[in-house]
Amino acid sequence: MRIDKIMQELHDTCIRDNQRQTIKKLKKDKQTILDKSKEKRETRRIFDLLKQDTKGICLPPIAKYKDCTELKRKTKKKLNDGVYMIYPAGNNPVQAYCDMTTDGGGWTQTNFTEVHKKKKHIELVLTVSPRNNKGYLCTSFARTWVEYENEFGDIHGDFWFGNKYTHILTSSGKYELRVEVVDSGNNKKYAVYKIFVVGDAASKYKLTVGDYSGNAGDRLQFQNGMQFTTVDKDNDKLNTNCAVRHKGSWWYKSCFACDLSNDTRPFWANVISKPVMMIRKI
Repeated sequence: MRIDKIMQELHDTCIRDNQRQTIKKLKKDKQTILDKSKEKRETRRIFDLLKQDTKGICLPPIAKYKDCTELKRKTKKKLNDGVYMIYPAGNNPVQAYCDMTTDGGGWTQTNFTEVHKKKKHIELVLTVSPRNNKGYLCTSFARTWVEYENEFGDIHGDFWFGNKYTHILTSSGKYELRVEVVDSGNNKKYAVYKIFVVGDAASKYKLTVGDYSGNAGDRLQFQNGMQFTTVDKDNDKLNTNCAVRHKGSWWYKSCFACDLSNDTRPFWANVISKPVMMIRKI
């Protein structure tokens, strides 16, 4: 039957990348459908079937943004801080928390750790971030190499973006890093590095930073050029594994200077809370 053939051809043709051809074919076959349908009831049935069969497959293609920077620059409407789907590695979607307000916005957060101060600044434990109200988190940063390659944690709370994704982004263009912390006096401080690159897995996600500005102090320069250390891969300069010692992985040189992925006591020059790392394409 001619009508059945038309419907099959439409199903094969009506795809996102071929919208013009679909519209042209619909116009061409409209008269044929009417000619073959002698009753109004049959005409309505056929159009209902066509509508249902092609529903949703001729919509405009979904925009795929590589990072929060591209999302902000290419989206006309105002965007709020929050979780968005980005595509750093082609067609594979990744959840990211985008800061759309700080210093012009467009920041992709790579690390967020909320800590709770107890016993006169001596003991620090992980708690929930201010972005939710669930209570204490169970997220541990004492993770393996493979876990740190990928995302883990609660995207609305304590999380790690994934070293492989940070590498993909920072190797695709020039990126800056912004670190924000709150010191023991409850003062918000920041450090910006106009040069920030994370190497590939073969380099053991080697850290390259430079061109510092801010008021938090240049604590990453000491670890510039270091490879990433996890509880199961020791790449620091000491005989002991700093990731095991501090229960959190980092670009350790020695076990001090700074560490923002620490289960017990994140620090940046001294004990701090609410550390945030985020990157933006320049």
